[in-house]
Amino acid sequence: MPDAVKVFVSYSHQDDEYLAGGSLLGFLKGLEKDGISIWTDQEIRPGEPWDQVIKDRLRGADIALVLASQGFLDSDYCQNVEIKGLLSRKTHLFPVILSPCDWQRHEWLANRQFLPRGDRTIEEHYQDSGKRKRLFLEIREFLRERAEAIRATRHVSPEPEPSSPGPLSRGAAAYSGRDKLAFCERLGADWKKLADRLDIPPADRDRFERGDEGRGIWAWLQNREALARLAPALSEIERGDLVDVLDSDA
Repeated sequence: MPDAVKVFVSYSHQDDEYLAGGSLLGFLKGLEKDGISIWTDQEIRPGEPWDQVIKDRLRGADIALVLASQGFLDSDYCQNVEIKGLLSRKTHLFPVILSPCDWQRHEWLANRQFLPRGDRTIEEHYQDSGKRKRLFLEIREFLRERAEAIRATRHVSPEPEPSSPGPLSRGAAAYSGRDKLAFCERLGADWKKLADRLDIPPADRDRFERGDEGRGIWAWLQNREALARLAPALSEIERGDLVDVLDSDA
């Protein structure tokens, strides 16, 4: 499919059980009907140079489904080739925490929203078959949402140049779904500083879903037609990296 959104699955071979038809990847297979192509290294054919094939797939990926475990985080190849390559290309990373691991020690992971939320893992908190399938469904829905946002950016016509260009002058209409997803992924624990800078009342903060506060802040600003305040506030809390993300489509 020419317009397919390509998902690269980054994982440790210690966790290949999640690629089985009765587990996570089997649950996601139906996304192919929505124009989402999911690739794992199990598709490498005999005789192919596996390292080159993986790097080629990394370069073409729109989204990386990252299956995190201690084995994954301790793997030199997973960290120094796959994650490093994905970060350098600013690929959308979608981490899923499979089992207890020191994810807090990895900045690229600690600063992103992941599933399950909070300090939960699939192996510890989703042993019940029904609950695990519910989580897999949530992962499927998030992947579909991100894929739709990425596909939408491919068909947006260029907008006229604003009279006063720059990240601080961009309004809500200028931000794409891709901007929103990147912001929500990367804000991390700095959401509290940002909420303070934006003067978001405690009562409104209490309504934010735990582990997904970035989305709550975005919705709070959007409901008040105040998304133009976002970039200046991020600059004030020294998150210039997120200002760059918001300005990337300008």
